[in-house]
Amino acid sequence: MKKTGWLIYNQEMSELNEGFISWFMEEAVQLDIKLHVLIKEDLSYGIANNDLFLLHQGEKIEYPDFVIMRNNDPLLSKQLENLGLKVFNTSFTSEISNHKGKTHQYLAGKGIPMLDTVFVRREEFRPQSIPFSYPIVVKEVAGKGGNEVFSASNQEELEQLLETITAKEIIIQKMGDVPGKDVRVFVVGNEIIAAILRYSDRDFRANYSLGGQARLYDLSENEKSLVYKVIEQFKGDIGFVGIDFLFNKDGSFVFNEIEDVAGSRTLYANSKVNIVKHYLEFVLKTIEC
Repeated sequence: MKKTGWLIYNQEMSELNEGFISWFMEEAVQLDIKLHVLIKEDLSYGIANNDLFLLHQGEKIEYPDFVIMRNNDPLLSKQLENLGLKVFNTSFTSEISNHKGKTHQYLAGKGIPMLDTVFVRREEFRPQSIPFSYPIVVKEVAGKGGNEVFSASNQEELEQLLETITAKEIIIQKMGDVPGKDVRVFVVGNEIIAAILRYSDRDFRANYSLGGQARLYDLSENEKSLVYKVIEQFKGDIGFVGIDFLFNKDGSFVFNEIEDVAGSRTLYANSKVNIVKHYLEFVLKTIEC
């Protein structure tokens, strides 16, 4: 029997990702999946008559076999799960991955190397309380694509920076040993699909969207072991994510962050890997178990 699914984007991101959405639709046809694109702004959800509800354009809608959530909204994901729907990624993965502080807090103490990090509520923070030396990196906890990542070389720069940041929560980290270089590992389920090295000669951020360059990267066995250690912490809750690592001076990996709604432009531009097919096949296998 043909499976049905929802692919959920908000309006803005649906317009920016028309090509990726088309790719999903094409692969869904090949796998005999009836996939519908839903715009998040058309959904309303909450509690009515003491029970959960979900409406599409103000009307009840027939539920699908699965939902692929391409929006950073753990609350909506949890609502869908509580209504009995299978959601990829899960609300747990979404909640942990879309808050950089929660990500580091959750993975700490599990044998995963990471940068020294301070969790900060901006209005309650005193710059002189940072327990490590400059330079530092400041990140909005929900930032994506490197656009909400900043650096400061001293306390004066940090104080000026804090005046311009509007986010209530940030993290402050030691600057990595090798600025402008990182590796994104594309993961579907419990499987490493591919890795991309991203690098920039002009910015401490290596993001492709900020002008960085990219190429395929062959993971060593030690690097794979570390990636799998991160994956294991999510206990089967991963659908499709990007896991990012920085480099120590000795070339070893340092965990950086997890991208819940992972972009794949670098992978598409540098390989023939069909990440969408991998993802949809994983979804089908999971819901049929």
